[in-house]
Amino acid sequence: MTTRKPKTPVTLTNGTVLDDETVDRIVAEIDDAVLSRRGTVSFPRRGRPSLTGRAASSPHVGFRVSPELRDESEAIARARGVTVSAWLGSR
Repeated sequence: MTTRKPKTPVTLTNGTVLDDETVDRIVAEIDDAVLSRRGTVSFPRRGRPSLTGRAASSPHVGFRVSPELRDESEAIARARGVTVSAWLGSR
């Protein structure tokens, strides 16, 4: 795997500069915590939340429309301050 270093240093909000040594130390701390069962690693959910309110997938429907209907739908959604998907999904 090829690694690419950023052109400018990456600095965390607390002022820590992420150089190779700091990254190695952070990874070692996480590995140690997880392997010794002192911590867990979780990742954020991917995708949109279910419309059912449960941990189930929501049906997805795709279809073609005329350019005029698309433009009208986008104008209505924009006027309501939402996306077309959000507007149609709330109906």
